[in-house]
Amino acid sequence: MEFEEFLYTYMDEKNTVYLESRTNNQQRLFVEIYSLIRQYFPQCDCYTTHNTKEKKRHFRFGVKDLSSKQGIPRITVTFLSLTVRVSLNSRFFKGKKRIDLTSIEQLSPFLENIQDQLNGEMGGNQRNPIDYFGDEETTEEDTNEKLIINDGSEFDSPPSPLNQILYGPPGTGKTYHTIEAAVKAAEPEKYKALKRNPALSTAKSQREELVKLYKSLVDDDRIRFVTFHQSYGYEEFVEGLRALTNEEKQIEYKVLPGVFKKISDDAANTNIKKNLELNANPRIWKISIDGVKPSSIKNYCFENKVAAIGWGHTGDMAQDERSPEENAYFEGLTSQNKNTITQFCSEINEGDLLLCISSAKTIQAVGVVKGDYEYKDQGILDRNDFRHTLPVEWLKTDLDLDIHSLNDNTNLVQKTVYELDRFTEADFFQLMEKNEISLGQKSLPETKDNYVLVIDEINRGNISKIFGELITLIEPNKRAGKDNLETLKVTLPHSGNPFSVPDNLYIIGTMNTADRSLAMMDTALRRRFDFIEMMPDCSALNDESGMPYCIDIDGVKLNLSKLLLTMNKRIEVLYDREHTLGHAFFMPVLDALNSGEENSDVKAFIELQRIFKNKIIPLLEEYFFEDWNRIRLVLGDNRKKTDAQSQFVFIQQHTASYNDIFGEEHGLETYDDKKTTYKLTDFNDESGAWHQALAYQAIYDASVLKKQDKSANSGKEPNLAEQTVTGIESETSNS
Repeated sequence: MEFEEFLYTYMDEKNTVYLESRTNNQQRLFVEIYSLIRQYFPQCDCYTTHNTKEKKRHFRFGVKDLSSKQGIPRITVTFLSLTVRVSLNSRFFKGKKRIDLTSIEQLSPFLENIQDQLNGEMGGNQRNPIDYFGDEETTEEDTNEKLIINDGSEFDSPPSPLNQILYGPPGTGKTYHTIEAAVKAAEPEKYKALKRNPALSTAKSQREELVKLYKSLVDDDRIRFVTFHQSYGYEEFVEGLRALTNEEKQIEYKVLPGVFKKISDDAANTNIKKNLELNANPRIWKISIDGVKPSSIKNYCFENKVAAIGWGHTGDMAQDERSPEENAYFEGLTSQNKNTITQFCSEINEGDLLLCISSAKTIQAVGVVKGDYEYKDQGILDRNDFRHTLPVEWLKTDLDLDIHSLNDNTNLVQKTVYELDRFTEADFFQLMEKNEISLGQKSLPETKDNYVLVIDEINRGNISKIFGELITLIEPNKRAGKDNLETLKVTLPHSGNPFSVPDNLYIIGTMNTADRSLAMMDTALRRRFDFIEMMPDCSALNDESGMPYCIDIDGVKLNLSKLLLTMNKRIEVLYDREHTLGHAFFMPVLDALNSGEENSDVKAFIELQRIFKNKIIPLLEEYFFEDWNRIRLVLGDNRKKTDAQSQFVFIQQHTASYNDIFGEEHGLETYDDKKTTYKLTDFNDESGAWHQALAYQAIYDASVLKKQDKSANSGKEPNLAEQTVTGIESETSNS
């Protein structure tokens, strides 16, 4: 049975509207599901329920009389974003079950297993939604009903894949949904506690909770974002040489980590950093406490958990004003000493690493800064000039660790305090591990915090160039993890350091299939990622009851869901499904419509005009390489042939012969002797099609054009309220 015939035969108006908003695959699948359930249970009734809180419509199969307020359902069919779910009543079945369908072949074994159990429970009168008046309101018990997968195990949302790519046409919410995917990967338990409902994915309250958690993870640097482009390379992503200016204002080249290596290092060392109470991005500082030789001052600092430097006669550097003598003393110092004091007193932060040196190549101690700068008037021991102090937890004080190669083969200079920026804390931890030196006193937790790297427009970069050897390392079974026996490490070409990708780093990419064909993706990358398709979802343009949002302009009700669905059907035929229009294009219209402001419908209609002018028409020009005839087909202008219908034409077509254009004897030898040109109706013409609500309705509803002709022939003005009672009349039935 064809979908349109099915709707006419079994569904009432409200359910017709809802089902028309689903994808073509879901529509086809639902007709097959309905037929198969009726094949197994010929007498069962079919009716619908709606849950306001859940904003979801359910199709129930069981028994329900016309007079009863509540039916007795045994099977429920529900639409998810991409699939159709068939579930069983958990209060009736001992083994609660459900199945998410992508093809009808999955359903027969499912129904076969329950057929005997349902004998006598599905003996209705073959009634359908078209026989009933209105829906049931879903009970709270139904809403909270926990369903079980058909193997008997309790359902839990599947864990996030380590590598995934969200792909689809423009405007389908790929970047929008990376927030949810990133939070789910980074904090699966907190995400579960949000009790996310896919039907409420765009609801303001649910979105606010999710975004709040997302922002906190971004602030903690556990979720990071990067966009690929044509000039993006391995040096920015993994590591590379960068030209920097040193303190002497000279250019020097340093090997610096890229965004991927940095987040990989942070993910690998997350437990160490938490154990040592380092900040998210700790800086590493070199300090020389009373020289490099053994010293009572140095021993005092180690024993009393402080770090100290001299020049105490400057006074308290935390004070806004100091005495003239203290200022004069400070101004009399060399620029190098001034810089040392300033860095020690104001730039070193809590959670930074402090390395106390013992020679030009080695360190004696390593510590973590535990608080703010403090000025001690009395100084330390017999040295009253050692007054500038920082609280430090010294982790190791008996080292003789050579960091010369780690510091890019550069000696540690005489300056008392300065930042070591030639290596990261991850490089330092790796050196400590290599020398079997343990820093933490507490045992590390069993599990690590998850980190997420979001790569927007992943297909716009040169994948082989950007990822390099990481193509292999990102595979789940090649990741560095506690129980992974196949972990791979590579030696990075610039730094020469070993590197592996940890198993607590998740990669989420987004890919616009209209920008580059999915088939063009690097094959090596494709097989290492889970690809999750995101297609236009017309149901996102529906309200809480499942009814499409409509803009009411002088009695004309513009059905946004139907408008998008119709244009996409035509684009799919004229081009392909990868170049359809996403529902996100219309979200500003919904925002205006639901703003609660006065004249919200008028503002929503103005927003719709702006979107067509600045978004949809330019995109269609690009899709069809300015083949205006095809763009006219998408907008339905080809059906507007009479004078009465001409006011609804978006793209004016004009055909003229070469003789009319050039005159006779033009000498053009072509197969055709005429030329067709196209011109967009002026957007600024308030009487033009862009400013008429009926013109937009005519895109999906052919009856508008017929009624316009009928009114013109009768000499009467068309009754807008009569011809647009629902604004959703089937295009097929009027064609």
